[in-house]
Amino acid sequence: MKPWRTLWLALALGTASACSPPVTPNPADAASDITQGSDVAATMDAPLPADDVIATDASSSEIATPAALTYWGAIRPLVEQNCQGCHSTGGIGPMDLGTYAAVQPLARVIASQVRNRIMPPWMPAAGCRDLKDSRALTDAEIATFVQWEAAGAPEGTMSEYRAATPRTGTTRPLPATPGQLIVEPTEAYLPMQNRTDDYHCFIVDPALTTSRDVVGVRVRPGNPGIVHHMLLFEVRQSALPALQRLDDATPGPGYTCYGGVGIDPGYRVGTNGDIADVDVQQIHGWAPGGVDGYYPNGTGIRIKPGSRLVMQVHYYIPPSKRGMTDRTRIELFLGEPGTTQQALWIPQLNNDFMVPANAGPTDPRSTAVATFRNTLPLRIFGVFPHMHQRGHSIHVETTPNTAAGATQCMVNIPSWDFHWQQNYFFALPYRPAVGDTLRTTCVWDNTQANQPYVDGVQQPSRELRWGEGSDDEMCLNYFYVSL
Repeated sequence: MKPWRTLWLALALGTASACSPPVTPNPADAASDITQGSDVAATMDAPLPADDVIATDASSSEIATPAALTYWGAIRPLVEQNCQGCHSTGGIGPMDLGTYAAVQPLARVIASQVRNRIMPPWMPAAGCRDLKDSRALTDAEIATFVQWEAAGAPEGTMSEYRAATPRTGTTRPLPATPGQLIVEPTEAYLPMQNRTDDYHCFIVDPALTTSRDVVGVRVRPGNPGIVHHMLLFEVRQSALPALQRLDDATPGPGYTCYGGVGIDPGYRVGTNGDIADVDVQQIHGWAPGGVDGYYPNGTGIRIKPGSRLVMQVHYYIPPSKRGMTDRTRIELFLGEPGTTQQALWIPQLNNDFMVPANAGPTDPRSTAVATFRNTLPLRIFGVFPHMHQRGHSIHVETTPNTAAGATQCMVNIPSWDFHWQQNYFFALPYRPAVGDTLRTTCVWDNTQANQPYVDGVQQPSRELRWGEGSDDEMCLNYFYVSL
């Protein structure tokens, strides 16, 4: 926690810390509200450059369907566009939905899931800023699934098939080829077997000879059954002696680490608003439900020659998973300095809460608020809200420093689901005025019915406080910003 506090004080924004999600995603259990709002604030900047999103006609996400709905004419395009990212061979979904033979027996289940907005998983509610890459289905798309199932799920003919047009506001995908820089341990790692949680830092030398900007990231957990959190940091030359001491103190590759890499970041802001210097900075974070992709166009996290990359992995190892090993891989896609604006992740948190055992979400003690007053000309491109398994809801907003302004909702997740958390990038960036207040509000449900299961046994409700462990809680949000 101490390293992030230094960053926060340096930016005159508050205190901060890293996070550590605890459980393996279970797509079959995911549930969320998935409608998307359309608020556009008067303080928004001009749209991002055109190559950041796939621009399409506003109605392009609607699937043109024949009078008689069939699998080939109406359903297959929707399934390809909205389901097969997970429900495919080797995907995290519990079944492959790549054929009519696979989809037809599940027609009633699929119709129920989409009608109740359980699938595709998308947690943000309407009424806040427009977000890129929404997975929410339109009312017309939902009706197509429901009406097709009601008609007996007919197959139709392959000649009816037309691929769906990419949705409006979709970030250009990462190429199928690997990123220019690969980060992975030199060998598979066996987590400590005498504890449930193991946080381990792996050191990788990227061998950079010039500064490069990380503009996109792809994360490949080596063993999704035990990998429950990943943070990637840059440690620059000024801090390499301290990093070497940490590595030498632990046998084998890497070292045990909690919250961060164990070294003060030392952020220093220059007179032009750029990051003048830094010893350690966070590059990326991955948690269950996280998605791969590019950062907002024209921005990137700058890494310098001579630096080391440190990948912190949180392993959750209940007794049933002892003996499993992992070798997680991260692919970094790079841009050239001068073509991108330097950005960084700024965390905001409340780590001073206490939720009593059996307290429900309406209990005032189940709510915590993290705030800071903006003192810099920030440009906010997105957020990454984070709680653990007993989270009920999380809300991120800005309040203007004048009575004439209106509070701006950035993202509202009224039904938190740990399995589907991710970062959310705005369709248009947002500039809070100096003096505006940025606020994250967290609500927990600590009743017995909402307790997690470990090895098939539901845990008893107990007092909740801030902590890095799988059975602790967090109230945390990251802002992806440029200065």
